[in-house]
Amino acid sequence: MPQIIDVPNYGQVEFPDGMSDDDIVKAIKKNALGYKKPAQSLSSTDKVLKGLKDPFDAGAQLLTKMLPDSVVEAGNTANDWLADKTGLVPELGSGGVDQLIKRDEQQYQAQRKAQGESGFDGYRAIGIFGSPANLALASKLPIAAGVGKTVLGGMGLSAATVPVLEGDFWREKAKQAAVGGVFAPVGNALARVVSPKASVNQSVKLLQKQGVNPTIGQRLGGFVNNVEEKLSSLPILGNGIANARNTANSQFEKAAYQQVLKPIGKSMPAKLSGREAIQHVEMVLKDKYDDVLTKIGAITPDEQFSGNVSKIQGMVDDLVMPKAEKMKFANALNDVKQSIDKNGVITSEGYKKLESALGTKARKLAASQDIYDGDMAPAVKQLQQELKEMLKRQAGSHADDLQLTNSAWAKFKRVQNASSKLGADDGNFTPAQFQNAVRAMDKSKDKAAFARGGALMQDLGDAGKSVLGNKVPNSGTADRALMTGAGIYSMIDPMVGLPLLAGSSLYTQPMQRMLGASVSNRPELAVPFSKMLREGGKYVAPAATGGLFNYQQN
Repeated sequence: MPQIIDVPNYGQVEFPDGMSDDDIVKAIKKNALGYKKPAQSLSSTDKVLKGLKDPFDAGAQLLTKMLPDSVVEAGNTANDWLADKTGLVPELGSGGVDQLIKRDEQQYQAQRKAQGESGFDGYRAIGIFGSPANLALASKLPIAAGVGKTVLGGMGLSAATVPVLEGDFWREKAKQAAVGGVFAPVGNALARVVSPKASVNQSVKLLQKQGVNPTIGQRLGGFVNNVEEKLSSLPILGNGIANARNTANSQFEKAAYQQVLKPIGKSMPAKLSGREAIQHVEMVLKDKYDDVLTKIGAITPDEQFSGNVSKIQGMVDDLVMPKAEKMKFANALNDVKQSIDKNGVITSEGYKKLESALGTKARKLAASQDIYDGDMAPAVKQLQQELKEMLKRQAGSHADDLQLTNSAWAKFKRVQNASSKLGADDGNFTPAQFQNAVRAMDKSKDKAAFARGGALMQDLGDAGKSVLGNKVPNSGTADRALMTGAGIYSMIDPMVGLPLLAGSSLYTQPMQRMLGASVSNRPELAVPFSKMLREGGKYVAPAATGGLFNYQQN
């Protein structure tokens, strides 16, 4: 057993078992009696400085435990020789670095006790928080690296920067690491409260601007969203969740229709959905297109149109196919000639019929199983495009109206495509189906525009798919659950039924808007403050660990 002796003006000192009295006296003279009596008061600066030094002490202590004993003993001998000859460093003695650190701690605690202090040493904790060693190590840890990495980082920092002052070294290190792992994520947790991911999620913000109100789970995403999805299988509560998610999906569809009609200054009636909505929007666009064409009036085939048609004809002539197959382009070209009246113009009514006829022919050729039809389809499609370009050139003061109407038509084709997908019940489509339609309608080479994220209406599709998911919840699932034993029991037992009913009330539209605003709307300062909290968590762990485990001595 080690010998513990109370040295006047110094405190308790531990000596190895079997050490002679003479050796003990010599050691005391060397290591204790030379010290002045501790001052009766410590300033706040003294305490902060002590904390600043702690990580360096911890590093030295840890190094001696990791190096071979022979290396440590050689270092201690060299240190003591230097102390004896120069007095520039304190003598370690037989206990090495551990003994020096404990001796300094005993002296420090004696000073605290003398001025009536005990318990948590706040100034010292501040010192360890701001210690260069702590700051240097913590700065190497990435911010927001995930809860697991944050916990491991806190454990490592606490173990590396807090000295062991009593008890078994490695057991105490394990305790320090455990406490550091608990405190390290605190900054992340506070940061999520101040500025949750929903408050900086651009997809959520885009949907909000479009009038879409995702559920609280969809806004927060990740684990919370998964939990909300699982809760949708419960009776009563599940029905509320499903209804809220269905509402968000319906709002997404309406947002898509609104984007279609916005270029022409129209809006979507609130109660229309599915096929009724498609029919309504199509009729609005047709009426607008007819109105623009009427305003433009008759158009006259110009030299540019004639020259470009001749080039298409030349390409068709060069195709290797039977002459009878090439006549299909000749028939399309004849439709153009027949649309020019005796005054040499194409009336607005004639233009509408011609443009529609060319589009129909091109689609039929493209869909045909005949290989020659497939080769001919692009030529007819290009003929239709040249007709449209001629209309643009001659639109005059109505060119802007024509461009906006064409833009609305292009967007409508995406919505129309989505509503025709398999699984789009009654024309109601999911964000995933809409996104697939956006990709399918991308005419750029190798879908390059979609790959870049710049395809028409892709911003809405991306936001909807990432936040709302890729399926519409079955609002009948929860109702069917009521027929199960759990569902019936919840109706009989108010202790089960009432909480489910209360939870369901949270998914009414007013409550969801309020909850959504609480996590999505934050002042501009919330983001940098949140980052500061997230960054600060990793620095706090060692200070908190030291404060709880080592600095509460009486």
